[in-house]
Amino acid sequence: MKSNLQTMVILDRDGVLNYDSTNYIKTADEWLPIPGSAEAIAALNTEGFDVYIVTNQSGIGRGLFDEVAYAAITDKMLATIAAAGGSIKAVIHCPHTPEDDCDCRKPKTGMFTRVHQISGRSIKGMACIGDSLRDLEAALDAGCSPIL
Repeated sequence: MKSNLQTMVILDRDGVLNYDSTNYIKTADEWLPIPGSAEAIAALNTEGFDVYIVTNQSGIGRGLFDEVAYAAITDKMLATIAAAGGSIKAVIHCPHTPEDDCDCRKPKTGMFTRVHQISGRSIKGMACIGDSLRDLEAALDAGCSPIL
């Protein structure tokens, strides 16, 4: 049972919802969901949780794919989640490379600030699930409860 404070969950994308690749996920065909991930989001929604995704996508900044390809990947992901009965409130991505030194790329907290702005709610104490140290560092710095 969730507490009154736990009303949202923030997820990383690659390695949490779909299989990750050292070659980057560059096309919708390369986006392959981890079995059960879409159903888990649907279960969270059923329990009253809003789900947000925050994802580093440096492949855009590296010129490996563009925003149009990223949008197609996102559309496939959202359709897969919808087919399982789930929904995502917002997908926020950082297209920058580490060398860009932006404020949004995890482990920085800019995308978490954006979740706060979009939702209009505090993200303090909200669960954040990631598969890397930078996901956990960003969540902790944003005041969330990181989960590996």
